Amino acid sequence: MANKNRTINIIGANIGLGSGTKGASLGPDAIRIAGLHQSLDRLGFKYKDSGNLPCLEEPYPVKDFPQGHIRYLDEIQSFLTELKSRVLKAYESDEMPLILGGDHCIAIATLAASLEHGKSRNTKPGLLWFDAHADLNTDSSSPSGNIHGMPLSAALGHGHPGLLELFDGNYLSPDRCAIIGVRSVDEEEARVIEETGVRVYTMKEIDERGALSCYQEALEIASPQGEPVHLSFDIDGVDERFVPGTGTPVAGGLTLREAHLLLELLAEKAVLCAMDMVEVNPLLDNKNQTAEVSLHLIESALGKRIY
Repeated sequence: MANKNRTINIIGANIGLGSGTKGASLGPDAIRIAGLHQSLDRLGFKYKDSGNLPCLEEPYPVKDFPQGHIRYLDEIQSFLTELKSRVLKAYESDEMPLILGGDHCIAIATLAASLEHGKSRNTKPGLLWFDAHADLNTDSSSPSGNIHGMPLSAALGHGHPGLLELFDGNYLSPDRCAIIGVRSVDEEEARVIEETGVRVYTMKEIDERGALSCYQEALEIASPQGEPVHLSFDIDGVDERFVPGTGTPVAGGLTLREAHLLLELLAEKAVLCAMDMVEVNPLLDNKNQTAEVSLHLIESALGKRIY
């Protein structure tokens, strides 16, 4: 389980501009309202809540962007630069960053911070990417121009220079990355998967082989020798029956128990260095159900056990 001697630093990355759907910027507070602080108290963790960054939600009226252009690049780049700084400060204080999204574009900043911190400690963190989507688009391949579909490609060193500069050349190793729960891949993303060799566990493979076998293998990829693991958890990886409050749902996802199993296995391995929980959208939710599910999943990642 997570090290209870380390303080958890809660960082609200309340941005919605990277998505095409309003409301993700409200996600951090929805998770807090679901009982985050009380849960951490019950689990015996020390924590501090650093609050939210200045909110970035899509303005009204909505701006038009030509095909092939990234939507709101300058605004998002500024937000991500500040977010990376906050995550790095948490690491420098020997705290574990728990970053509440916001849309999944935040992973550009959080992964850049984890990789930079790892480099300073002469270690290379691995990545578990839980998502219905591969998020391997770039500005040239994205059909929407939304940055929340680009973070993993940026972390691997592909895409717009304005996003890549956050990594300062310190990119994720494809052979230390596992993408779990995918059931929606664009044609260009499929090409990137083939070229990089990044390991993708589609829902078809998980159905055929079983969740346990796939998860154990994924954990070995991310942390073969006990290296730290950054977990980037998009709530839309869970089937939409359980999490109605998310902007890009895809049917046929993982059940709640299958999602909890991955996080319980990760907690047992005791290698979690940072966690993103993203794409919770209260405007689309039913009585804060999705935020509550997200909270329970955070608890499992931190080591909560059935008994």
